[in-house]
Amino acid sequence: MAEERVVFRGHPSIATVFGSLFLSIVLLVAIAVGLSFFWNSLPTGNMRYAACALFLIPLLILLSKVVQLKLLLYEITSERIKVTHGLLTRRTDELELYRVKDTSLIEPFFYRLFSAANIFIATNDASTPKLELRGVKNAKDVREQLRQSVEECRMRKGAQVREME
Repeated sequence: MAEERVVFRGHPSIATVFGSLFLSIVLLVAIAVGLSFFWNSLPTGNMRYAACALFLIPLLILLSKVVQLKLLLYEITSERIKVTHGLLTRRTDELELYRVKDTSLIEPFFYRLFSAANIFIATNDASTPKLELRGVKNAKDVREQLRQSVEECRMRKGAQVREME
């Protein structure tokens, strides 16, 4: 049997969380501008520390979204699709390629600005009837590689792959 090879490995595009990132940056700027106007009128001590703590809220949102992106990994091999996510508890979901029935490519306008799109996969798998790979960079090429890998996998499996209608 052939060695399993990686066809695609990557994280979602930053476009998937751009709204949250933009809002966090706007909040940071607004807080900075607000504090610059009112800093001298604030009493010294705890009130100034509390005002500075306001920076933590958008910074934590910003950090959590970036970490969320980096902890979600899509991997397509010659045998299966793997989706891994989680920080403290890592979870990997796998889908055998021979179970893939159909794929769709959805290219939202905003994602196209980042050369990204969503790939929707319809399957015969009872536990994962639909799978969505969000914000995949160069998604047209990835979808084509996925299609070719599915066909190769079905050819290798031959008579073992039968779909019950």
